[in-house]
Amino acid sequence: MAEMSFSEDLVTILDDPSDFADVEKTMADLMHEVGVVKDTYADAIAEREKGFPTALAVGEVNVAIPHCDTEHVNADAVCVGILKNPVAWHRMDDAAATTDVSLVFMLALSEPHAHLQMIQKVIGIIQDQDLAKQLTTCDKHQAFELLKDRLA
Repeated sequence: MAEMSFSEDLVTILDDPSDFADVEKTMADLMHEVGVVKDTYADAIAEREKGFPTALAVGEVNVAIPHCDTEHVNADAVCVGILKNPVAWHRMDDAAATTDVSLVFMLALSEPHAHLQMIQKVIGIIQDQDLAKQLTTCDKHQAFELLKDRLA
Protein backbone atom coordinates (compact mmCIF):
# COMPACT_ATOMS: atom_id res chain seq x y z
CA MET A 1 0.00 0.00 0.00
CA ALA A 2 1.29 3.47 -0.86
CA GLU A 3 1.87 5.94 1.95
CA MET A 4 -1.41 6.80 3.64
CA SER A 5 -2.39 10.41 4.18
CA PHE A 6 -4.13 10.97 7.49
CA SER A 7 -4.02 14.35 9.16
CA GLU A 8 -6.12 16.37 11.54
CA ASP A 9 -7.53 18.09 8.42
CA LEU A 10 -9.09 14.73 7.51
CA VAL A 11 -11.07 14.45 10.74
CA THR A 12 -14.48 16.07 10.81
CA ILE A 13 -17.12 16.40 13.49
CA LEU A 14 -20.66 16.31 12.10
CA ASP A 15 -23.06 17.76 14.67
CA ASP A 16 -26.38 17.10 13.01
CA PRO A 17 -26.19 15.37 9.62
CA SER A 18 -29.53 14.88 7.89
CA ASP A 19 -28.79 11.39 6.51
CA PHE A 20 -26.01 9.12 5.28
CA ALA A 21 -25.90 10.86 1.89
CA ASP A 22 -25.26 14.19 3.64
CA VAL A 23 -22.42 12.61 5.61
CA GLU A 24 -20.85 11.10 2.50
CA LYS A 25 -21.09 14.35 0.53
CA THR A 26 -19.62 16.43 3.37
CA MET A 27 -16.71 14.05 3.85
CA ALA A 28 -16.05 13.60 0.11
CA ASP A 29 -16.04 17.39 -0.33
CA LEU A 30 -13.53 17.71 2.51
CA MET A 31 -11.28 15.12 0.89
CA HIS A 32 -11.51 17.02 -2.40
CA GLU A 33 -10.63 20.32 -0.68
CA VAL A 34 -7.56 18.65 0.86
CA GLY A 35 -6.65 17.39 -2.64
CA VAL A 36 -6.56 13.65 -2.07
CA VAL A 37 -9.50 12.88 -4.39
CA LYS A 38 -10.75 14.05 -7.77
CA ASP A 39 -13.94 16.01 -8.35
CA THR A 40 -15.61 12.76 -9.45
CA TYR A 41 -15.11 11.14 -6.03
CA ALA A 42 -18.32 12.33 -4.29
CA ASP A 43 -20.55 11.05 -7.10
CA ALA A 44 -18.63 7.76 -7.27
CA ILE A 45 -19.04 7.25 -3.51
CA ALA A 46 -22.80 7.93 -3.72
CA GLU A 47 -23.21 5.60 -6.70
CA ARG A 48 -21.25 2.77 -5.09
CA GLU A 49 -23.23 3.07 -1.85
CA LYS A 50 -26.44 2.37 -3.79
CA GLY A 51 -25.26 -1.07 -4.88
CA PHE A 52 -22.80 -1.90 -2.12
CA PRO A 53 -23.76 -0.32 1.22
CA THR A 54 -20.96 0.12 3.72
CA ALA A 55 -22.36 0.13 7.28
CA LEU A 56 -21.29 -2.48 9.80
CA ALA A 57 -23.30 -3.20 12.94
CA VAL A 58 -20.55 -4.06 15.40
CA GLY A 59 -21.92 -3.08 18.79
CA GLU A 60 -22.96 0.06 20.58
CA VAL A 61 -20.95 2.24 18.17
CA ASN A 62 -21.50 1.25 14.53
CA VAL A 63 -19.41 2.29 11.57
CA ALA A 64 -19.59 2.89 7.83
CA ILE A 65 -16.60 2.49 5.52
CA PRO A 66 -17.47 4.17 2.21
CA HIS A 67 -14.98 3.83 -0.64
CA CYS A 68 -14.98 3.72 -4.43
CA ASP A 69 -12.85 2.81 -7.43
CA THR A 70 -9.22 3.88 -7.55
CA GLU A 71 -9.70 6.09 -10.64
CA HIS A 72 -11.27 8.81 -8.44
CA VAL A 73 -8.27 9.02 -6.09
CA ASN A 74 -5.23 11.33 -6.22
CA ALA A 75 -3.48 10.03 -3.09
CA ASP A 76 -4.14 7.31 -0.53
CA ALA A 77 -6.00 8.80 2.41
CA VAL A 78 -8.58 8.15 5.07
CA CYS A 79 -11.09 10.68 6.33
CA VAL A 80 -12.77 10.11 9.70
CA GLY A 81 -16.24 11.44 10.44
CA ILE A 82 -17.57 11.56 13.97
CA LEU A 83 -21.36 11.88 14.00
CA LYS A 84 -22.66 13.49 17.18
CA ASN A 85 -26.15 12.29 16.19
CA PRO A 86 -26.04 8.87 14.50
CA VAL A 87 -27.74 8.37 11.14
CA ALA A 88 -29.39 5.29 9.64
CA TRP A 89 -27.11 3.66 7.07
CA HIS A 90 -27.70 0.61 4.89
CA ARG A 91 -25.78 -2.41 6.10
CA MET A 92 -22.99 -4.16 4.26
CA ASP A 93 -24.31 -7.61 5.23
CA ASP A 94 -28.00 -6.88 4.50
CA ALA A 95 -28.70 -3.98 2.13
CA ALA A 96 -32.39 -3.96 3.06
CA ALA A 97 -31.55 -3.28 6.72
CA THR A 98 -30.07 -0.19 8.31
CA THR A 99 -28.06 0.47 11.42
CA ASP A 100 -27.36 3.73 13.24
CA VAL A 101 -23.82 4.83 12.42
CA SER A 102 -21.71 7.09 14.64
CA LEU A 103 -18.27 6.72 13.02
CA VAL A 104 -17.37 6.90 9.33
CA PHE A 105 -14.02 5.95 7.85
CA MET A 106 -14.06 7.15 4.21
CA LEU A 107 -11.29 5.57 2.17
CA ALA A 108 -9.45 6.93 -0.85
CA LEU A 109 -7.06 4.24 -2.06
CA SER A 110 -5.11 4.13 -5.31
CA GLU A 111 -4.44 0.38 -5.35
CA PRO A 112 -7.37 -2.08 -5.52
CA HIS A 113 -5.85 -4.58 -3.05
CA ALA A 114 -5.26 -1.81 -0.48
CA HIS A 115 -8.98 -1.62 0.36
CA LEU A 116 -8.96 -4.93 2.19
CA GLN A 117 -5.85 -4.01 4.20
CA MET A 118 -7.33 -0.69 5.30
CA ILE A 119 -10.76 -2.17 6.05
CA GLN A 120 -8.99 -4.67 8.32
CA LYS A 121 -7.31 -1.78 10.18
CA VAL A 122 -10.66 0.02 10.56
CA ILE A 123 -12.37 -3.14 11.81
CA GLY A 124 -9.58 -3.55 14.36
CA ILE A 125 -10.31 -0.04 15.63
CA ILE A 126 -14.06 -0.50 15.88
CA GLN A 127 -13.85 -3.93 17.48
CA ASP A 128 -12.42 -2.03 20.44
CA GLN A 129 -15.80 -0.61 21.45
CA ASP A 130 -14.24 1.34 24.34
CA LEU A 131 -12.06 3.17 21.81
CA ALA A 132 -15.04 3.63 19.46
CA LYS A 133 -17.11 5.17 22.29
CA GLN A 134 -14.21 7.42 23.22
CA LEU A 135 -13.95 8.62 19.60
CA THR A 136 -17.60 9.68 19.58
CA THR A 137 -16.88 12.19 22.36
CA CYS A 138 -13.62 13.57 20.94
CA ASP A 139 -12.82 16.81 19.20
CA LYS A 140 -10.79 16.73 15.97
CA HIS A 141 -7.41 16.89 17.64
CA GLN A 142 -8.18 14.20 20.21
CA ALA A 143 -9.57 11.87 17.52
CA PHE A 144 -6.51 12.40 15.34
CA GLU A 145 -4.19 11.63 18.25
CA LEU A 146 -6.10 8.42 19.07
CA LEU A 147 -6.11 7.21 15.47
CA LYS A 148 -2.88 8.40 13.83
CA ASP A 149 -0.79 5.35 14.74
CA ARG A 150 -3.63 2.89 14.15
CA LEU A 151 -4.29 4.13 10.60
CA ALA A 152 -0.64 4.44 9.53
